[in-house]
Amino acid sequence: MPAGPPPGATTADPWDVTGVPVTRELPRRAEHRYAITLEAGEFARVLVEQRGTDVAVRVRAPDAQVLAEFDRATGGSGTEEVEVVAPAAGAFVIAVTAAPGAPRAGSYAIRLDARRAATWTDRLLQESRTLQVAAAGLERDGRFDAARVELTRALDDAESACGGDLETATIAERLAGVYRKLPDAGRAEALYRRAIDIDARLLGRRDPRTARAQVGLAVLYQRQGDRAKAEALLEPSLATIETTLGPAHPWYVSALAALGNLRDAAGDLADEERIIRRALAALDAIEEQDSAQYASLLNDLGEVYRQKGDYASAETTLSRALALDDRLLGSGSYASATPLQNLGIVAREHRNYPLAIAYNMRALAIRERAVGPDHPDVAHVLTNLANIYRATGDMTRALDTQVRALRIWEHAAGPYQQATLLAVGNIARTYAAAGDVEHAVEYQRRADRIVEKELALNLAAGSERQKLLFVRSIAGRTDRTLSLHLAQAPGNPEAAALAASALLQRKGRVLDAMIDTLAGVRRAAGSRDRDRLDELKVTMSQLAGVALGRPGGPSGEDRRTAIDRLEAQRERLEAELSAHSARFRAHAQPVTLESVQAAIPPDAALLEFAIFHPFNPRAERTADAYGASHYAVYVLRTSGVPRGVDLGDATAIDTRLQALIASLRNPDRQDVAQRARAIYDLLIQPIASSIGGVTRLLVSPDGELNRLPFEALVDGRGRYLVQQYPITYLTSGRDLLRMQVPRGAGGPAVIVADPLFGENTSASRRPAPYFAPLAATAEEGRAITALFPGAAMLTGRFASKSALLKVRSPRLLHIASHGFFQPDAPGDAAGNPLLRSGVALAGANLSAGESTAGVLTALEASGLNLWGTKLVTLSACDTGLGELRNGEGVYGLRRAFVVAGSETQVMSLWPVSDAVSRETMVAYYTALRAGLGRGDALRQAKLALLKRPSRQHPYYWASFTQSGEWGSLDGRR
Repeated sequence: MPAGPPPGATTADPWDVTGVPVTRELPRRAEHRYAITLEAGEFARVLVEQRGTDVAVRVRAPDAQVLAEFDRATGGSGTEEVEVVAPAAGAFVIAVTAAPGAPRAGSYAIRLDARRAATWTDRLLQESRTLQVAAAGLERDGRFDAARVELTRALDDAESACGGDLETATIAERLAGVYRKLPDAGRAEALYRRAIDIDARLLGRRDPRTARAQVGLAVLYQRQGDRAKAEALLEPSLATIETTLGPAHPWYVSALAALGNLRDAAGDLADEERIIRRALAALDAIEEQDSAQYASLLNDLGEVYRQKGDYASAETTLSRALALDDRLLGSGSYASATPLQNLGIVAREHRNYPLAIAYNMRALAIRERAVGPDHPDVAHVLTNLANIYRATGDMTRALDTQVRALRIWEHAAGPYQQATLLAVGNIARTYAAAGDVEHAVEYQRRADRIVEKELALNLAAGSERQKLLFVRSIAGRTDRTLSLHLAQAPGNPEAAALAASALLQRKGRVLDAMIDTLAGVRRAAGSRDRDRLDELKVTMSQLAGVALGRPGGPSGEDRRTAIDRLEAQRERLEAELSAHSARFRAHAQPVTLESVQAAIPPDAALLEFAIFHPFNPRAERTADAYGASHYAVYVLRTSGVPRGVDLGDATAIDTRLQALIASLRNPDRQDVAQRARAIYDLLIQPIASSIGGVTRLLVSPDGELNRLPFEALVDGRGRYLVQQYPITYLTSGRDLLRMQVPRGAGGPAVIVADPLFGENTSASRRPAPYFAPLAATAEEGRAITALFPGAAMLTGRFASKSALLKVRSPRLLHIASHGFFQPDAPGDAAGNPLLRSGVALAGANLSAGESTAGVLTALEASGLNLWGTKLVTLSACDTGLGELRNGEGVYGLRRAFVVAGSETQVMSLWPVSDAVSRETMVAYYTALRAGLGRGDALRQAKLALLKRPSRQHPYYWASFTQSGEWGSLDGRR
């Protein structure tokens, strides 16, 4: 044998390996071959010591068959123990290469460690390793069941030879991955857990092998739709792999890809794209562009482009993925089916149906040949083909294909998975397009049940931002349900009930999730949860300080960096608290149409408004199926079928609504009655017959309607609605269920009035916004305090943010001060609307170093403990304003005090004078003290103002609105 090639070259002929260690440099693209001649039945062990580079070793028999592969030692240290048993006499080749992700330069030392007769255990282990090599090839070809057979035999052999050692864990992890692809979630989870337990016992929880197995289990949970479990496993696993192997390692890239898929499932395309690009950059850094892993990431990136509607970039990127798969694995490889089907979707979006069918037929042939006709990978392609058939008008073929896909998904994924939802929704759409209302409603109901299950799972974990993104991702499902009723089946009572149920279950859902989180933690006895809540409060306060910092604070990139850091910390704490509160929600009352109707008083009607995009099931492309936004309203009574009405184009209504609001805010305008009548005709007249005979309206607005005081609308007889009905505002009719939960009595009332805002005495300009003194509010505070013995009044310098943050569950909380909402300026790093709305308190006008101590932001207010507080009143200008988010209400102070736990909120929609505010509030609290309800008392105060000639313009009496519980302070309605 030759002495060996020059250092770093790839060997043409193998050289001998002996008991004398030999050290060599190993470039990443090189392969060093060594030969060892063995007699039949002889065993040899060769040690390859890693010295700065990660090596992989392959053993070939004399006939070139691969007997075993070794790549156990991770990183650039450790030793690969290469074992070989000769089934027949001959020269066996040991090939040493750099493992994927290895450093660019490094060395290794190789030597023969042992040579003896093979034992029964040696033979079993080699048989196990040979079976693993065969299984890897089968898995690459998509022959998952055949791979399962080989790996099952390999696991049996390893267990017989060694029991629960690391080799057993490795095979169990690989077999779990195959079961995940079959799919068999139960067996996959059991095997992943077994691998994790062995790795953790022998290596520790913070070893990268343990983390790798946890990533596999997280992928399983993600595909089952359990985002909470997946997230809980992925975050620590990513950290472990990054710490031990670095961010440029294939295992880390695999974990990033899993995280990207998790973000995709949550509808967070922006974060998914960022993660994929980070993973691609990691592979670029280690020159692993020519790899199946790189091709898979290109496919994922192409899918992001497609979902964003950037079809040109999607086609280019997916074509790159397909070309790379074909070059690495051969044309028609199993991996190539994925970019093929995605290219088919892009072609369908371009209305190139022949090309779309061709792409999908190629993918279908590849998959059916490998996994048979009933595998989920086949169902994916069937779904795409069915959509093409529907778009071209072949409804019979579309339904047949969709039903076949649904049968596969129900068997493989169960009834509540995303893929099953897609299949069921497509069938509902096809029936609707064909005019078969009965079957369309049947399948739409099934789809809505799946959506409800997904909401419960996805809102059980994650930050508020993540929850909002997920809710936004399923908004189209609500559009379809409403459109099925309002457009395709307006006279169908089942369709009406289905649409009303969808609104009640989904509207304001994130707000409910956040309320449940904080309320559940407050009621928990564990000190760790209370510590988390305290940390969250501190973080929110710090975030408010940075975001609202005046001159002298951080600016530019420093400010953005600080905000990003604090936002990330806030999200982490919210996610931890949210995960804990899932135990409380598991026992919560389910939201059904019947349960909400039962909570509506007999004399009341619930008006559930919604913005939706009319969905046309006959549209060729889904991108063209959704129309411009409309308003709809559903009227619910305590019994009977809900009545739904499409109120028309939302933009046109909003234009008239904004004109009315401008008139309401100006007492000199004479056109208010005319404009109020026009809005009445748009919003109330279409449902007038449905609210006949009621004496109370419960209004759940959406969009710009959140800025409208419905009391100021004028009917055909010239009467304001306030003269006909007491009106209470809700985020959703689902609020009625939360009102049934007892909350305790609360402590003494707290009245905050006439804060000492201070003056900026420095030479710098006056801070903006500047808060003028409110001396008249002191009289208001004293009058209210006198009505409630034992109430604490905070004024002057004592009306401070620090004092308010110490308040715990007062029965009443009244704040007479300035409120504010700052528009989100372009490029502003403080994008969170809860940081841009708040209340001014003592010290609000002081210089930069002290300014944030005098402003309570809505974000900080949401962290107050107001569980048991019956009423929060903000007797201040613009406290009811905030950022509108369709389906979730107003992100501002009202939302903050709801999240904090208060039952009722009274706030203003525009500024009024101190005198009018004082007059309204004293009358309101006097009526409350006399036993009137929290809603009726405010109505009586408004009616008293309306009777006065100088106060008849709605500017004076319509600003304050009451939301939440409307009963008396002792709970009576």
